Amino acid sequence: MMYLGDYKEDSVIYFCWSTYSKTGASITRATNGTIKVYKNDDTSESTAGITDTEDFDGVTGVHNCKIDLSDAFYVQGQDYSVVLVGAVIDGETVNAVLAMFSIENRFAGSSLFQKAAKVLINKAVQNKSTGEIDYYDDDDETVILTHTPTDEESSITRTPS
Repeated sequence: MMYLGDYKEDSVIYFCWSTYSKTGASITRATNGTIKVYKNDDTSESTAGITDTEDFDGVTGVHNCKIDLSDAFYVQGQDYSVVLVGAVIDGETVNAVLAMFSIENRFAGSSLFQKAAKVLINKAVQNKSTGEIDYYDDDDETVILTHTPTDEESSITRTPS
């Protein structure tokens, strides 16, 4: 099983996976089975947006999976497991977790991270009389965060409001 990463909503994911005989040789599936996607720890699954290409580019035992995340099943803030169900490989029925991914559910894609990046990159204006610092959104008009510094003897503390 492989972790594919954290994707933006409505992205398209591609990954390859392999099938092997009992001796370890690459082999074509006798019965393809079904690739399903499960959300978090829910038992509801979806096959929406999934394209399974057996023996990708004519290479025996190497398969390509494409998942189009534009279907309503795939939403932000969730983790997903890609599972092969009911394939027959070398005479055996195989069920296996192929991969995992998430949709905007890791720190780098979170709204908190995006806000922190904007605070560092975008315009900031400090009021000289109150000391308040306003941090602006990309439009240079909308305040997304205000810090109010307070003076103590040895340090200045900024309190977000």
